[in-house]
Amino acid sequence: MSLSLIIEYLKNHRDFRDAFVHDRYLSPQEAAYGDEPPLRPELAAVPARLGIPQLYSHQSEALRLLFEGRNIVVATPTASGKTLVYTLAMLQSLLEDPGSRHLYLSPLKALARDQIKQLAPWLKEALGPPARAEVYDGDTSAYARKKIRSAPPEVLLTNPDMLHRGIMAYHESWKELFSRLRYVILDEVHAYRGIFGSHVNQIIRRLKRIARSYGADPRFILLSATVHNPAEFAAQLVGEDVAVVEIPGAPRAGQHVVLLNPLAESPSFLSAKLFAECIRRGRRTIAFTQSRVLTELIHVWVTQLSPELKDRVSSYRAGFMPEERRVIERQLARGTLLGVISTSALEMGIDIGNLDVCILVGYPGTMINTWQRGGRVGRAGRESLIVLFAKPDALDQYFMKHPEAFFERSFEAAVLDPDNAYVVDKHLPCAAAEIPLTLEDGTYWGEGLPLRLDKLEQAGELVRSADDPPTWYPGRRTPHLQVDIRSAGEPFTIFDRETGEAVGTIDGIRAFKECHPGAVYLHRAAQYLVDDLILAKRDIVAHREHLKYYTRARSEKETEILRIQRSKPAGQFIVRQGELKVTEVVSGFEKRAMPGQTLMGVYPLELPPTTFETIGFWIEIDAVIKDFVERKGLHFMGGIHAIEHASIGMFPLFALCDRNDVGGICYPHHPQVGKSAIFIYDGHPGGVGLAQRGFDMVLPLLEKTYEHVRDCGCEEGCPSCIHSPKCGSGNKPLDKAAALLILEGLIGRIPLSDMAAPEEEEAPGPAAAAEPALSPEPRRGPRILYFDLETRKTAQEVGGWRNTHLMRVAVAVLFDAALERFVAYREEEVDALIAHLQEAELIVGFNILRFDYAVLGAYTSLDLKTLPTFDILEDIHRRIGFRLGLGHLAAETLESGKTADGLQAVEWFRRGEWEKLTEYCQNDVAVTRDLFQFGLDHGHLVYRERREQRRVRLPVDWRLEDLLKRTPGDPRKE
Repeated sequence: MSLSLIIEYLKNHRDFRDAFVHDRYLSPQEAAYGDEPPLRPELAAVPARLGIPQLYSHQSEALRLLFEGRNIVVATPTASGKTLVYTLAMLQSLLEDPGSRHLYLSPLKALARDQIKQLAPWLKEALGPPARAEVYDGDTSAYARKKIRSAPPEVLLTNPDMLHRGIMAYHESWKELFSRLRYVILDEVHAYRGIFGSHVNQIIRRLKRIARSYGADPRFILLSATVHNPAEFAAQLVGEDVAVVEIPGAPRAGQHVVLLNPLAESPSFLSAKLFAECIRRGRRTIAFTQSRVLTELIHVWVTQLSPELKDRVSSYRAGFMPEERRVIERQLARGTLLGVISTSALEMGIDIGNLDVCILVGYPGTMINTWQRGGRVGRAGRESLIVLFAKPDALDQYFMKHPEAFFERSFEAAVLDPDNAYVVDKHLPCAAAEIPLTLEDGTYWGEGLPLRLDKLEQAGELVRSADDPPTWYPGRRTPHLQVDIRSAGEPFTIFDRETGEAVGTIDGIRAFKECHPGAVYLHRAAQYLVDDLILAKRDIVAHREHLKYYTRARSEKETEILRIQRSKPAGQFIVRQGELKVTEVVSGFEKRAMPGQTLMGVYPLELPPTTFETIGFWIEIDAVIKDFVERKGLHFMGGIHAIEHASIGMFPLFALCDRNDVGGICYPHHPQVGKSAIFIYDGHPGGVGLAQRGFDMVLPLLEKTYEHVRDCGCEEGCPSCIHSPKCGSGNKPLDKAAALLILEGLIGRIPLSDMAAPEEEEAPGPAAAAEPALSPEPRRGPRILYFDLETRKTAQEVGGWRNTHLMRVAVAVLFDAALERFVAYREEEVDALIAHLQEAELIVGFNILRFDYAVLGAYTSLDLKTLPTFDILEDIHRRIGFRLGLGHLAAETLESGKTADGLQAVEWFRRGEWEKLTEYCQNDVAVTRDLFQFGLDHGHLVYRERREQRRVRLPVDWRLEDLLKRTPGDPRKE
């Protein structure tokens, strides 16, 4: 049956017609061919003999760049012929130098085995039988491994895991490979994002270090799905400049795309119905899910709906035993299996035959993953069909409301943290075991290497030699075995209680949530009930059952701030980024009916906590917003909980991740923050760069979150906006109305002045400035800084003086006595301002401790009150018991009048009159300087009594020597 008829079926059948949202036909694309690259004559004829008469434009361009000696990244769509680029490059290299060697790395073992089948005819045609390509991975037998080590092949195919543990750890046995290494091919490099990418980056640093020790300097060939930032990402991954090839020349067959939004029935169950229907209509089909559990559930439902397909369909995911995966791959390629339900494990370029229909059970989280999965169908010039079943998830529903955004949205930027401290510290002992480390290895690990070496030496991970210059060795044997580059923890093995056979594996993080006692573990449509989780042996014991329910874990979390890295005001809040410690306890589990997902009960568990350190950002919510929400009779905790869920759901719009890559927790009062806070953090130890992206984009993230929650048609909140499928507390409490009100306060749709309680009394603000008096030449001597700043907002606009930290810096001015000049800073230069303040031996200001430092504190984790500071206003208040304005003191002491006030300064900022604003702030600084100097010289200031209107002296006993030693806030004071 034609694909158009399947689309008509979806539009008209009672199960699907109400869910139909949008369909679009993506037109085919004609091929674009390039100039012939300078291949050797004996190689130039090979492509035509193997059925490729002409190279596509991107293949030709990539080879030209390689032959110029460049590293390259080819970032083009699935099935565009990227494999041919590295194949021809290697063959050319082998023809020029038969002794050269080449290393191919893929993130999946199955991909390497698939590639070797494609390489075989090319090696035979170009080089003849002596040339070899061999796979060396965890599935290679011990006998084959020994044989490969003794005579490394021309092309070695492996994965980063084996390169790390089994090859570089024993590089002396691979001298022939490393000394003659010409090309390193990294396939599917978009998979090396996040924490996995941070590990691979370290492996590549170590690889280059070893190769260069043997006299080789390999070039890199990177192959990727289309990403937004291929040059930046590739350069971060391999630590070298990389030329980009991203305009595809390969033809593309037409593709139908259908968006479905089931409201009355489970999208997962409907997916199973369509999966079975497509196969019955003669269309080979693949379904992609976002979890192992759902993969197995759909497999169960398909076999229940169509028992005749029991032997013609299969599930496929990580956790299957290696031989089981190989069988499924072969059956798919041969057509024995007509359909497969998979996690992302089959997303990459493994040859699984010609498929026609791709069913996406939920938006895959990124456009990269969406089109990568969609590219698994429609090969060999055949039209294909992609069907997206939206789940009741924030991002899915966003695209259902804005289908044009689904088709027009660009590919995301890949995020990688090449200097992740957690990861670097794991790999340095491995590098030391390979070749002892010296300070010259800063070439690979940067200027911070000496500090890292000292830290690891103190921890016992490295041992320093007594030589000069020193050398570092590993502090323990086989450090490679202590590093899990997938950051999943050592896996647990699941055993069948009746047979004793291994059923599958599961990583340490998932084991607590999916294989606790009482959990239902699904494997290829079979159900296992978990009897025991043996932590000491990392074993799980389960037995076969026929059950009508599945299980889902519940958990509780706590977050501790270890260190603040960055701060800034945004909207009407402060956002900070820093190091966090996250502790999670799986406290119980739910039983849910299958199908239907009805909650049958909640059962307690007693499992040990899991703790990891990561990077996160958090939004601090001031009391004015909390009080406003509660005065409206809404549930504040339910509101911030809803914002946490919804913002995590929208986060993938701003970074290459899905919601499972980030975690979150909210507090009505966090003891370290001192107020309400919403935390969002990287879900991997050490962080992967996602939190940094969130910090940078926090205001657009909250604005998009607000729009999505506001536009959702539900009244009280639903899975499409504020519910989370992974909420550890069962999505309680949640309050949609409170969430919208809080978001309106945070992003500034409701001014804080309108949220403040009417009866709230505001403290007086900083006094207006006065004209500076003519001052004597500043004295030379200590580094004294005179400081003042003006704000972007008034106190009223931020809800009162207790929210001074939300007023934001417009301009700040320092008079540096050592330099004898004024220096002005705008908000974007705050880091330089703070650095300048830290150079001072004494900072002098007027109301600086209560006002200026409160405003500036929004931008830094530094406790500004620990700086050597003298506040003239605080000193006066201590002496006479009341406060005097700067303008008043200037008029009476220096006989100079004031020219403007703080409200006028805000108005100048809004009109962009920077010259007037800066001059006004500079005048304030000059007045502060002159008052201070007058007090030092004369031992008094002058003020006018309020009642008698008499000018009287205010004695001050300021001595500069004493102030430099004992300054309020100065840590030297104690």
